[in-house]
Amino acid sequence: MVLYEIVEKHIAIITLNRPHRRNAILTPEMNIVLQETFLRAQDDDAVKVIILAGSGTDFCSGEDTSKTPVESYGLKKGQRLPQSLRMRGFRKTLNSTQESMTWGDKVVIAACQGCTYGQGFSFAMMADLLVLADDAKLARRQSRIGFAAFDTQLPMTLLRLGLNRGMEALLTGRTITAKELLDWGVANSVVKAENLMDEAMRYARAVAAHSTDNLMLGKRAYQQYLHGLGFAAFQNFATVAHPLFTNVVWREDEKNFLRERDRVGGKDAMKNLNKVWEDLGFE
Repeated sequence: MVLYEIVEKHIAIITLNRPHRRNAILTPEMNIVLQETFLRAQDDDAVKVIILAGSGTDFCSGEDTSKTPVESYGLKKGQRLPQSLRMRGFRKTLNSTQESMTWGDKVVIAACQGCTYGQGFSFAMMADLLVLADDAKLARRQSRIGFAAFDTQLPMTLLRLGLNRGMEALLTGRTITAKELLDWGVANSVVKAENLMDEAMRYARAVAAHSTDNLMLGKRAYQQYLHGLGFAAFQNFATVAHPLFTNVVWREDEKNFLRERDRVGGKDAMKNLNKVWEDLGFE
């Protein structure tokens, strides 16, 4: 599910490796492996920079909706799952990515191509540097299954995209192109898909040219800045807000993804949901 390689003395590449599922994140199994792999790089003093990549044509299409996170915490149809299990489960899920990227000690470069949705979108927002293929398409599709403007990476999304563009992305779930992100100053570079890893390596070598100690000091300074903005406080709030989301009451005229998934399957359920916004011009 996750590959790890030291490609040069100071550069590690972590690759999401479920190309048959467009590298969708399988919760909790893949989160655990991903966290362990990041920790391996974090604990290697020789590694200065980590490239996060995805095998195949797509970086990451989001969470694998065959099993939602709350179902992985023990939720079963017709039963109620205690909030304690929801909150504890989600804290572990959230930590598996944030502790590895935002609060880790190493610089992380996200190299994204094709579909970069859901969790893939979050990875792109959390990375210290963002290199995109020209075919990259980013979107926070979770908003359409009921999250609306709530996003576990909301502060980082708003910081990266700005308030107006960030809220539009979260409320509509629309696709944002690589060109838009370059024009907005969000992407550091956009290249042809076949040149993506070469470009990511170019940036990685530029980072690796710095001293190990100063890179870590710089990352800690960046984290202090995020603390000043309240990022850690929001992370704690998210462990409560996500369980609340999974316990909402759906009105009869509202689109309930889980109900639709049980009726027609995950792929068609997502297709039906997307059509609501696509018909309004938000592709």
